[in-house]
Formats: sequence, structure tokens, C-alpha cells
Amino acid sequence: MKSKSAILWFVVALMAYGPGGGPAAAVTGSEVVEKLQKNFSKYKSFAAEFEQQFYWAVLEKEWSRKGRIYTRQPKQFRLEIEGGDTFVADGQTIWAYSPQNEQAIASSYDDDLKTPWEILLDYSESFAPVAIEEVKLERRSCYLLTLKPQTTFSDIAQMRIWVDRKKWQLLKAEKVETNENVTTYVLKDERIDKKLDDALFHFSPPAGTEVIDRRSLLGADESQDTE
Repeated sequence: MKSKSAILWFVVALMAYGPGGGPAAAVTGSEVVEKLQKNFSKYKSFAAEFEQQFYWAVLEKEWSRKGRIYTRQPKQFRLEIEGGDTFVADGQTIWAYSPQNEQAIASSYDDDLKTPWEILLDYSESFAPVAIEEVKLERRSCYLLTLKPQTTFSDIAQMRIWVDRKKWQLLKAEKVETNENVTTYVLKDERIDKKLDDALFHFSPPAGTEVIDRRSLLGADESQDTE
């Protein structure tokens, strides 16, 4: 099982040009990012299917897996990996559940913790847009934006994002690491501001599950520090 920060990074990691397109002169890369983030900030809820594709450069191997993401303001999310783990945050606790290991980890929810969807959109502080094109992605008109890290110490060589030109929605994100590994997320069946069942954002460990409660451990550490 991964730490809380690693779980969230899994979503953004939730990222060479692809099929050619024309230059996008009508809008800058910074404006695309700004409009994308501004549009999302208006959402009360968001749900989508996604496919994670991974290319392991050193072995020249590829694999993929599918899942679904749900988010709801404020600070609730659910991430389901097909045939794998589930992550649930209710605003106070984040649960990481592995059915294969029959184990669930509960951690305190940091006030600064962002939902996976927010992290996927939060490029402005770490990346700078360097190129923009107008392309088609499954018949949808998109802006293809290439971003570079703003620090030379990043293990990410570049990111590319595909943004719907009409709806200002993120459709695809690709991360290329300095070791040439490539992680891609493709989003489909987006549902915006649809009613989501409260049960999606609550988690009860199934019978027989080993529960590791890091909330108690954190509290114990803090009490020892104050003694």
C-alpha cells in the first residue's frame, strides 16, 4: 500500500508530439490552463471513466488498466481501479483499500489535501506551457498543450494535455519522465454536476479486512511530543 501523497501522485503521474495539427494562434497555453482550471472550479461534482496506459522504456513493455473517478465539493473523492485498489476520502479520512491484500489503511485528511481531479488540473505552479496546437482527439476539437517543468531537478521531462476547445474539459494527459517512461490518462464518459450517491464517499472495511489506522498513530505521536 502506498502513502497518502503517493496515492494522489498516482493519479497525476494522474503525463515527441503526436498526430500533427495546426498552430493555435487564438489562445495562449497559459490561457488554456487558466480556463481549464476556472471551468473546473465551478463544478459541484465530477465523475469519469479513465484508462491509465504505461510504457516502461527500459523493458519496452506496455500495460494499461481502467478505473473510475468521482469527486464532489468540498474535498471528497473516490478512485476505483479495475481489479485493484480503491481510495475514498470523505473530507476527514482517506481510506486506501487493497482487496488482494485484504488490508485497509485509514489516514487523517490534511486540510491542504486536494482531490485527484484538482491535482490533475494543477499545472500552474510546477509546469510552464511551451507549445500549443489545435488537434482532433476522437473527433473532438482540442488544444494540445505541451508543458515543461519549471525546475531543472524534476524527474519529469514534459507533460502534454488535451483540452476540449468548446467545453474546456480535460480529455487526456500524458507524462514523459526523464528515463523515457510514459504514463497516459484518457478520460471518458465525463459527468458534470450530476447527483452522486453519498455512499460513494464513505468506506466501511469488509469483514476480515486488516485495518491499519494511522489516525490513531498520528495522535499518539503528537501526544508524546507534547509530554
